[in-house]
Amino acid sequence: MGRDSYDVIVVGAGTAGLPAAIFAAARGMRVLLLEKLDRIGGTLHLATGQMSAAGTSLQRERGIQDTPDLHFADVMRISHGTANAELVRLAVDIAAETIEWLRANGFDFHPDCPAVVFNHEAYSVPRTYWGTNKALSILAVLERLVRPHLESGAITLRTGTTVSRLLMDGATRVAGVVARGAVGTESELRARQVVLTAGGYGGNPAMFQRYERLPLYGPLPQPASGEVIEAAVAMGAGFRNARNFLPSFGGIEDEPGSHRIVWTDRPVLQPQWRKPWEIYVNRAGQRFVAEDNESNDVRERALLGQPDMLFWVVYDARIERAAPPILPTFDAERLAGRFAGHPSFTRAGTLDELARKAGIEPAGLAASVAAYNRSVADGDDPLGRKHMPLPILEPPFIALRNHGVAVKSAGGVDVDRRLRVRLTDGRVVENLFAGGETIGGGLLSGNAFVGGMSLTPWLGFGRLIGRDFIQ
Repeated sequence: MGRDSYDVIVVGAGTAGLPAAIFAAARGMRVLLLEKLDRIGGTLHLATGQMSAAGTSLQRERGIQDTPDLHFADVMRISHGTANAELVRLAVDIAAETIEWLRANGFDFHPDCPAVVFNHEAYSVPRTYWGTNKALSILAVLERLVRPHLESGAITLRTGTTVSRLLMDGATRVAGVVARGAVGTESELRARQVVLTAGGYGGNPAMFQRYERLPLYGPLPQPASGEVIEAAVAMGAGFRNARNFLPSFGGIEDEPGSHRIVWTDRPVLQPQWRKPWEIYVNRAGQRFVAEDNESNDVRERALLGQPDMLFWVVYDARIERAAPPILPTFDAERLAGRFAGHPSFTRAGTLDELARKAGIEPAGLAASVAAYNRSVADGDDPLGRKHMPLPILEPPFIALRNHGVAVKSAGGVDVDRRLRVRLTDGRVVENLFAGGETIGGGLLSGNAFVGGMSLTPWLGFGRLIGRDFIQ
């Protein structure tokens, strides 16, 4: 084997790529691990770190009865049957093994898990796990496991390296990759097998618009720029699950024009955590969902139907004084600064002025507020809302502009059950594998949010590729 030839090249040192490299190296393979950032971990540096698995020792210790069959049924229920059943089955069947692997390697579980959580539509039993330091608890385990292989030379890590093209050896085999280093020099790197685990396109507004036909607002993680998906598509790989997207319900743009949503600064719009005192209206000034509906799925689908997934949270001075804080991370000084100079924060002496300043249709907002105030008085809301503590009457009136938030990209490279990349004509590329969000965040959640069906499968699929699938 030449100096630039390896048993396997793993593109992306994140949630799926690190396990793939670790397990391949443990089998005696010579691994080249390519990472475009200057550190390993990918989106683990940003993620909340929630995982899901059924039939774990942690569940048994707490008397929780659960099985992969129940997990599978919940995923298909929550996704309304839109998730890929074949790969969901694979994911849930290996999920407990992944959790036990983390536990055996010192993962720092939060004492409250496993639990039922309400970030998205809830599971039927407690099967969500997370670390005391969010996804960084996962990264801590992976760093410990990869270190000996880096020190021994079994894994060669190149950071600051971007893959721009796949090298082909005939129609259904790859020969390696073309990689570009930090100084811009391209080189051909060859291997018997290639694994694509470089993430999705949730940090690339242009690519997101092209595939999802929606504006991108979200954390905009730097790793998720999608160039490896583009390289795979350019060599003929199939692409699936485009438009299989559902927004997370609400977030306020950090800096005007940035499209960036800071996760910790989002308003508290989860009815399970804070019952709403405000109303939510679209650009036409119309309410579009019962604000206290506890189904995340219902609220998220209602938001997907609004133009540009845009809405405003509207309330008045009395609600501002009486309600629990809707922006708990903002102190008075920070909030005053936003109202003074940020277009997403609007305060006005009349509803008409509020609407015009915020970009809402004035007549529609006036009608919606009047109708809501009648509902408060009558105790009967046409949308079915139950929690209506106060009318919206006392100036100044307030509007907070919110966007539907993308926490992942839905589409990705097509793979078979052994995670081999498939071409558009259905043929398999025998020695090209893919995992993580490169195969699409919508693959295992469908057109929905299913808790823990990203991190746990990506870890598990990376393990399968490195341990069982590559040869």
